[in-house]
Amino acid sequence: MSDLPPTLFVGLSAEGPGGIQRFNRRVLAALTAIGAPARCVMLNDAPVNGDRLRLMRAIGRAARSAPVLLLGHVNLLPVAAGYRLMNPAGRVMLFAHGIEVWGDPAYRRVRRWEPAAMRALVDRVAVVSDFSRDRMTAAFGIAPDRFHLFPNAVDLPPPAGASGGGPPTVLAVARLGAGEREKRVDDLIRALPIVAASVPEARLMIIGEGPLRAELAGLAATLGVGKRVDLLGGVDEMALTQAYAGARAFALPSTKEGFGIVYLEAWARGVPVVAAKGGAPAAMIADGVDGYTVPPGDVPALAAALIALLTNPEAAAGMGAAGRAKVQQCYSAPAFNANLRRLLQR
Repeated sequence: MSDLPPTLFVGLSAEGPGGIQRFNRRVLAALTAIGAPARCVMLNDAPVNGDRLRLMRAIGRAARSAPVLLLGHVNLLPVAAGYRLMNPAGRVMLFAHGIEVWGDPAYRRVRRWEPAAMRALVDRVAVVSDFSRDRMTAAFGIAPDRFHLFPNAVDLPPPAGASGGGPPTVLAVARLGAGEREKRVDDLIRALPIVAASVPEARLMIIGEGPLRAELAGLAATLGVGKRVDLLGGVDEMALTQAYAGARAFALPSTKEGFGIVYLEAWARGVPVVAAKGGAPAAMIADGVDGYTVPPGDVPALAAALIALLTNPEAAAGMGAAGRAKVQQCYSAPAFNANLRRLLQR
């Protein structure tokens, strides 16, 4: 018999390539791994398929026998109200990821009723980073003691062998949608002429699809570094693995990350990272040990960090190894599973 309470997990979807879908799949795997008796319902997956009435019926059948409700997204907050009606003594725990709970009107406005509903209905918020916690506290007025730090995780591939000896390459992986300018991928292109003056063979590889891809290609051509920039668009898993294997550094000076799982994916493959100061990724990075952080928008500082990694492959490899060790200790599947167990036991 399990020592964990029966749990109902309700999310938006666990199918597809998106970050929240991957997170939900990891939660499902973790519930199984820790032996938690659980029922899972996804709004946009079969058999619910987006039918909210069918969703509430499925929840109604499970709510009374599940003393814990795990909510996978803030948009599902109304589900907590229905659950409370059916199980007044139940506990509600909300997974909060990043920008969707920051109150950023450019992405998702906080609806007028949500702060009061959040405080009344949610017992614990499992949030991916202290940065997102602080932004969520400001948006919803939730007391700090109601948060549980719950970082994301990645799977560790087998240790990579030595680099194939290709050109010194910086890799960036990001969505390139029209609303993704805060990823600041353009800063990497602006830094490249400075980098090339010290590292003549330097290259920049950008993986990601969206309207900004053509704009970035135009910027690279304007700055005279078009032949140094590979804009690959979306790629499959094999091509992504090959890109990491050929990279000496991963860089994404984004200012909009609620956590930053791409930095973990780089570390997991032994690649050191460069991120912007002040955001959630910077809180994970030990500056000069497993990566570098630079002031947002400071292109010369970004170029200096990239030059430091590209000109010293031995040091870069050591920093990448330190990052991989950090992932294994803090951001691996076993760490995620243990954290979920602690959350359910609270």
